Amino acid sequence: MIWLNPDDYKRQEYVELRLNAPKTEKICLEFNPLRMSCNLDWNPTWEEWHCYASPLRVYKQDYEPLLCCFNQIYPIKDAFDGTLEPVFDICFYNWIGKSDWFRIMDEIERELNRVNNGKKGLLTGFLAWVKKHLNIRLLL
Repeated sequence: MIWLNPDDYKRQEYVELRLNAPKTEKICLEFNPLRMSCNLDWNPTWEEWHCYASPLRVYKQDYEPLLCCFNQIYPIKDAFDGTLEPVFDICFYNWIGKSDWFRIMDEIERELNRVNNGKKGLLTGFLAWVKKHLNIRLLL
């Protein structure tokens, strides 16, 4: 994974997944891996979780199939502070731990058997991005 200095977040180059979303769409979900720290009192700043070089962006019209998969695993424990998160929040931060990402990937793989070619491409692209960033072997 390629990390930028926290002050260089403007240099991020988003990977965009689009199926039907128009180029003018502004509402999106963004996925930024968090650069972890060994500091016990660490409370990441906005710049620290926006310093990954290639975050993912999925626009509103296209993220509905993803939400179905995310909603299947909730409620989850917040990976950062352990609080119970009842739903995936499309308007705020979601700290998702690695084990929950595996559960989301399982849901996406199940969904791949039920969707058409366009949605299948979107889900496959999302799954590939997640697997790459969780540092696991890609088996698509």
